[in-house]
Amino acid sequence: MGNQWTYAAHIKYHDRVTDSLIEKDLEWIMEVTEVIPHGSTQAVIVKGFPTDLVWYEGKAERANYLLLVDSNKIYLSNLAPEDSLNIRVRDSKDSLTNIKTGYNLMFDFPLVKGKTWGADPEMPQRSDSMYAWVVQNTASTNLAAAVKYNTNPDHSIFEFQPGVGITGYQFEHHGTVMELTMKLKSKRLQ
Repeated sequence: MGNQWTYAAHIKYHDRVTDSLIEKDLEWIMEVTEVIPHGSTQAVIVKGFPTDLVWYEGKAERANYLLLVDSNKIYLSNLAPEDSLNIRVRDSKDSLTNIKTGYNLMFDFPLVKGKTWGADPEMPQRSDSMYAWVVQNTASTNLAAAVKYNTNPDHSIFEFQPGVGITGYQFEHHGTVMELTMKLKSKRLQ
């Protein structure tokens, strides 16, 4: 229906049943299934967000997510079909303010090195850039911006190229082995 991104994914995880380390390569598709105008914002329904492969154990389902595009910000929310949010984004009178929180803020453009947002409201204020999104580098014509969320148990890095979208994703758990690396193979942008 809409834009589609195909990723090459490499997964390394600990299999609890066999008590062994498993490595697997697979192809992952993220696609826009619906775009819903919502006042000055747009609600974009996406199937197969890269985070679906975190804690992969042999198979993964492509879930639905809501990306709320509001000016220079993109907010992310899981979206089950029966979720009230699915109904709310179609109601132009609903301001969706409870989605527009720092915690759900995925990207805050422009992505310039050192920019920080989305600190976990449950955590005390920190000065070390942990538990918040931090831009690691600014995008250039041949290099995507890297945006990292670092916690004690794990970290995630999204690579974002203007005009293309998410070009890579990495997740690594710092304890039990769970490593995921995704790189964009192809895209279909409309």
